[in-house]
Amino acid sequence: MIALNVNFVFADEIFITRTNAEDTIFDGKWSFLQEWKSTSEDKISFSNSERFVIKTGHDYENIYVLVDFISDTKNDVNSDRGVICFDTGNEKNKIPDKNDYCFWIVSGSKTIVALNGNSMFSSLGNWKNISPNVDVLAAAGISDQHDRYSNIPHMTYEFKIPIQLIGKTNVYGFYVATYDGSTEKWFTWPKDSASNNYPFISSPANWGELVSPDKSIPEFSFTWFGLAILFIPLLLKWPFNKLVLPLDS
Repeated sequence: MIALNVNFVFADEIFITRTNAEDTIFDGKWSFLQEWKSTSEDKISFSNSERFVIKTGHDYENIYVLVDFISDTKNDVNSDRGVICFDTGNEKNKIPDKNDYCFWIVSGSKTIVALNGNSMFSSLGNWKNISPNVDVLAAAGISDQHDRYSNIPHMTYEFKIPIQLIGKTNVYGFYVATYDGSTEKWFTWPKDSASNNYPFISSPANWGELVSPDKSIPEFSFTWFGLAILFIPLLLKWPFNKLVLPLDS
């Protein structure tokens, strides 16, 4: 891919698929073996055998994300956390703007933290807290025998984000982070993109991309949009000034 700015060159992509999420239970764990089967799968490995799996899917109304932190086998209550972020414009800006959103959940808490960019406070990374939509769901828990990757109990994070809240697009800027309270380390996708400053979220310039390859998330598909463009020249040439209306008899 050729880019005009080096900040725009990214090879990190996750492809999101259409999923049937009617039976998904948002309890922060694999509740049954087939629960997240129909979603896409991306396995991320780090040094020292740390790894997590990202599962993503959508049903046209919501985006679903599972972060299966297989190597975090200790539940550090009020410390372990999972974070996901979206950049609807995918501009790769250094400073988060109004179409950048992040959501996180801390182990042991039922409170979802929602952040939006475009804040004037650089000391907070230009993020500001917003009230999460009532339809936003997130949970942190422990997966065990039903997990598809490991039956050793480990931390798992589940998210349900309404597309109406973050906006529709077929390519989002996307960021995933988990914090292991035992080791006091952040693990991120794209890898090695953690921030050292609160709220410890990397600049959107360093995010990867969440891609809908069939362009099924936007309200109008590319095919219909393309057909509409083809008809515009014909409409502009239509002889409206020669249109003859029938006279009243």
